[in-house]
Amino acid sequence: MGNGSSEPAVGQRSADDDTKSPELIEGMARVMTTAKERRTANRNVYTREEREEEEEEYNYRESAVILTQLFKKMDPAVMKSIGDVMGELKVSVKFKSDQSLLLVKVVGARDLSPKDLRGKVANAFVQVDLVPDLISSGVKHTNVVKKSLNPTFNEIFAFPLAEGSLAETKLRLTVWNHDTLGGGDFMGERIVELSDVEPDLVLTNWYPLQEETDLSISGTLEISLGYKLPQLLCVSVHRASGLVCRDGHTLPHPFVRVMVPGITMVEQTDVKRDTLDPEWEQTYEFPVPQEEFDYRYVVLHVCDKSRDGESMGEVHIDLCNFDPEEGYTGSFPLADMRNSDRVRTKWAQRALLQEFKEAMYAHSAYQFPKFLFHKHTGHKVVSVSSRKAGCQAKVRIIGGVPIS
Repeated sequence: MGNGSSEPAVGQRSADDDTKSPELIEGMARVMTTAKERRTANRNVYTREEREEEEEEYNYRESAVILTQLFKKMDPAVMKSIGDVMGELKVSVKFKSDQSLLLVKVVGARDLSPKDLRGKVANAFVQVDLVPDLISSGVKHTNVVKKSLNPTFNEIFAFPLAEGSLAETKLRLTVWNHDTLGGGDFMGERIVELSDVEPDLVLTNWYPLQEETDLSISGTLEISLGYKLPQLLCVSVHRASGLVCRDGHTLPHPFVRVMVPGITMVEQTDVKRDTLDPEWEQTYEFPVPQEEFDYRYVVLHVCDKSRDGESMGEVHIDLCNFDPEEGYTGSFPLADMRNSDRVRTKWAQRALLQEFKEAMYAHSAYQFPKFLFHKHTGHKVVSVSSRKAGCQAKVRIIGGVPIS
């Protein structure tokens, strides 16, 4: 069994670009080129191999700067998305009923998100804990596997746990990238419902990593659904109870956003101040033909006005089984739905951004096109365009120096 004790846990281009004077650009290029020449003059203390290696690394860094500037101008959100969650985690879980012990084996991970533009570096480790932690077992972690996007851990952790607590306990596995300063970058998370674990049987799966899930969310939301011919879906928001209070000194100001994804309407209830059990009794109508029920769903998102609209939980209601003649009234538990399979429209909205990011990774990793990844001299303009996105960008190179 692994004790996991070797590493600490981690808990638009601007409008004046084209109006810069040629004299200013030439001056910047001369200053920067002079600095480069000074560095070159000092290389006589290196061997030939060291000089070539340094020159290659310097050329790559300059080319990477040009590449990132091009993609950032096409869509600034691309750079913000570097490090997005990707990859899978292989885990085996077994509950030993005779010892009231949960065994968790972290086998390995694959296709993790790289942490640099070259797509080669990730120093991954995994944190393991139970939510709720009924007997204060604490957070455990694997060793760090350096410079791999497909690390193998094969470490086992034990958590004392009563069999009767399986249904209400979740296993949280969080992948981090370890850095030399002792901190870490979030690389993905997976919540495993222990209610799926059969005592004394081994459950092994590859789990796709997801964004962080807020497990502190609590409470329920009571709503009603009705229908008016020819095609009006009526959503009534009645009340919520037992909402989460994130500030021990200040009660939240909850309100509810109501929407049907695919329909360009977002409704919002009144804000109720200083309460964990608000009542609204407000109704909203959405144009939803009955023939669309099979793929439509309702999203109700409770937010806290006092904390800049911070999420207090969501409810997603499928319409595929909704009977427009009978209607429906009921209470639903609030939860963090960011990782729900229901949020497919958000994935669709991010599809183009994901393609941009992957294209930048690929160009950087394979150093293509070749003309970009070599020593730059003279004056030139490097441009890139995307027919699908309907956008383009360019970077000017003056005296071998990229100018934004």
